[in-house]
Amino acid sequence: MFRTVKTALLLSLIGLTASCALLPDTSGPSRSERMEDLAKTKTQLAIEYMKVGEHRQSIAAIEEAIKAKSSYDMAWLVRGVIYQNLKVNDKADESFRRALSISPTSAEINNNYGWFLCDNMKQYQTAISYFDKALADPTYPQPHIATMNKGICKGRTGDIAGAAADLARAKALAPNFPAPTKEMARLKLMENQAHPARELMNQYQRQVDRLGPDDLLLGWKISKALGDTQSAFEYEAQLRQMFPASNELQEIDRTGSRPAVANPRVHVTPLNQPAKKSTKK
Repeated sequence: MFRTVKTALLLSLIGLTASCALLPDTSGPSRSERMEDLAKTKTQLAIEYMKVGEHRQSIAAIEEAIKAKSSYDMAWLVRGVIYQNLKVNDKADESFRRALSISPTSAEINNNYGWFLCDNMKQYQTAISYFDKALADPTYPQPHIATMNKGICKGRTGDIAGAAADLARAKALAPNFPAPTKEMARLKLMENQAHPARELMNQYQRQVDRLGPDDLLLGWKISKALGDTQSAFEYEAQLRQMFPASNELQEIDRTGSRPAVANPRVHVTPLNQPAKKSTKK
């Protein structure tokens, strides 16, 4: 009798030990948490690849992020931006819409989708409604971006006064943000006011370290409007030297202008900006 009870107790203890060993380890992150972390990591990796123009790697990374967690709104947003940049509009639109289906009130998603509709799809009025949705969020940390985008889009509809008001508002929201100044210059050029456009473009250039292809094209257009062939030549030369495969250079070439030959040893100061004085003695 004693041996039977002892044996039963021993078996009970063995069973308890075994059942404890089978319990999941709750000290580490759950599978859901691991998948979420993986999705965030892959999304950030996709962004970094996108920044340096590694499109295949960027797409591969963002697809892995979505596979890890298909309900991660930022992964769909980044996927949309990638395909927007590649001009694959159907996949971009699908991605933005998926992001909005997850987070319909997200200011970041509404602003980015609005810009896609404005810049890629030329659906200006619809785009403006998405900028308004972004700006309806009082916690949005970058309202100057959506406000500027709204102004650009209004300008493309021909609403110059509305565009100017939005760009001025964007500048007031973020005085150190230079992009609205350039867009104001573009508006002045659209109004055939080349001299004010030049002044604004000079202000913009003093605020940035490096001119991109769109900057150089706008500077070229302003110079052409002023009849300043030397500045136009210099802008075009920089574009040919630094962005030879850009759409902006193709636009210049379509005008039939004589190609400028860039000389990398020559420093140019577009739009007759005063050259910086040497500090050497």
